[in-house]
Amino acid sequence: MKKLVLSAVAMFVMTASAVTLHNGRMQASASTPELATNAAYRDGLYVGKLEAEHGSQPEPATGRWARAEDRASFTAGYEHSYNTVAASRTTELNQAQR
Repeated sequence: MKKLVLSAVAMFVMTASAVTLHNGRMQASASTPELATNAAYRDGLYVGKLEAEHGSQPEPATGRWARAEDRASFTAGYEHSYNTVAASRTTELNQAQR
């Protein structure tokens, strides 16, 4: 009987630990280190940077990514990089005009 109770307590503790770890990962899913390992996001960062540096209009081409979550990751990376580069270029132009 003691083994049964100990097994039940052990299962409860392991389940609670797993749920806690999973919830922690879900909250951290938008963090930069985890996105840094996402190929679609990194590709979006690169393409967005190039297009912003060349002065192109923001048009993320998501066609090479088959899965919807990869297309969303690519678009997020693209928009982040494009907006960052475009904002820095605008700041540089404003400072040059002064």
